[in-house]
Amino acid sequence: MDGEGLEGELLPEDVIPKSTRKIWKGGENMEVKVKERFEHEGDEFEEGEIVDLPGDTAERAIERGFAEEPKEEKEISSIEPDKGAEETEEGNETIWSEMEESLDEKPDLPERWNPARGDVKSGKVSPNDVEDLLGTVKRLDVHQKYDTPMAVVETPGGDEATVFRQKAIEDLFEEMQPGDRVAIRFLGLEKSSNGYEYLNYRYELRGASGEKKLSR
Repeated sequence: MDGEGLEGELLPEDVIPKSTRKIWKGGENMEVKVKERFEHEGDEFEEGEIVDLPGDTAERAIERGFAEEPKEEKEISSIEPDKGAEETEEGNETIWSEMEESLDEKPDLPERWNPARGDVKSGKVSPNDVEDLLGTVKRLDVHQKYDTPMAVVETPGGDEATVFRQKAIEDLFEEMQPGDRVAIRFLGLEKSSNGYEYLNYRYELRGASGEKKLSR
């Protein structure tokens, strides 16, 4: 199915049980995660990419196994302190209470640095609008909702930004480690030799001591 477009007819309804189908209002976009590379209206969507698609297109992509809905964030249940271990010091009780409350809080996610494909294609965002990202890799993680690898980068000024893995920076994500220094520049929307459009980047990765690890 690799590379197959979504221009054909929908699969018969008996293939996808009605109880699992979702009907989307006309004109509304739906955010999906690409499971298998496919082409639609001249665009190539890569595995793992998070994209906004028209509702009917997104539904067909999900039905045919090309995409899936982002996972819902799981609520974290509060953890009751051990009833058998009585805390006699008021200070310790305060600490346990604060720690328990922190488990219920959703972690703050810094602003996303990667531009959205739709904004770039429509001309709303150009390479001149996206500042180069330079900083230290603070942590590597997987986004809970999108189930997509991401990196949190801290700039020399103390700001933080989230970078999501995309096709053009897969090699960078393979090599990055917390503490590394990274510089990324958005080059814009480009076409592959097969005529597919993708977001392209230039980057350099160095170790914590400044030794060069990767450059593209």
